Amino acid sequence: MGKEQPMQDVRGKTVLVTGAASGIGRELSLALAREKAVILLVDIDEAGLADLAGILAGMGAENRSYVVDVSDREQVGAMAARVLEEFGGLDVLINNAGVFVWADFADTTLEDWDWLMGVNLWGPILTTNAFLPGMIERKSGHIVNIASSGGLVTMPTLSGYSTTKFGLVGLTETLQHELHPHGIQVTLVCPGNVRTPIVDNMRVRGYNREKLTKMSYGLMPRMAPGKAAATILRGMKKGRSMIILTPLARFMYLVKRLSPNLYRVMLGKPMQKVYERMR
Repeated sequence: MGKEQPMQDVRGKTVLVTGAASGIGRELSLALAREKAVILLVDIDEAGLADLAGILAGMGAENRSYVVDVSDREQVGAMAARVLEEFGGLDVLINNAGVFVWADFADTTLEDWDWLMGVNLWGPILTTNAFLPGMIERKSGHIVNIASSGGLVTMPTLSGYSTTKFGLVGLTETLQHELHPHGIQVTLVCPGNVRTPIVDNMRVRGYNREKLTKMSYGLMPRMAPGKAAATILRGMKKGRSMIILTPLARFMYLVKRLSPNLYRVMLGKPMQKVYERMR
């Protein structure tokens, strides 16, 4: 079995990024381009991919774009076949694509659940299933799953989102155990509140979208996506198994680990009162 080694350099590495057209995915792609990686861009946003691909080309970075719905098994399979034919496999897989629903459980529709499960959980499952055999064969590779602080702690209105992100955390931790003997690094990333379009594109049930957006943009501290990407890339290169991005996310996780009851008292109930004003 191969020995796991931290990736010190991404120069010349073939890296696939899902959800690449905006937010953290876009900034990660730009950061990887500056380090001379070969970047494969995956998103459903064709215009966003074209814009980013042009910027990367202007930077001299080799890149390819794939318009793919990561929740669609056939689309992911076809994309993977093209990647394997042209590049022979991946060095790094970054599962970044994600969607968000803001709703109480009682208001979350089954269609919402399908959407969340499809993108947030099935997406990483499908891409990992497609590219992992080659990594195992070569005894090298790096999988980066971008989950959420909502996969470590949860609050009211996050039943659907947190279910998928808790699932992705569990999947990632299991892969860390299973793939270590094969020399494959697996990194779990749990962002807190980062300035990305996920809030703009979220589905809202039972709450006032304008109030929620104002709270997210105006009241809560938000990390810039460029800073988030730099932190993630630095952690990847150091071989870190877990990266929690914001101080608030780290604090919430620490409180929950020390005392789940204290977490519910300190954060759960007060946040519920705040959310009630968002209806």
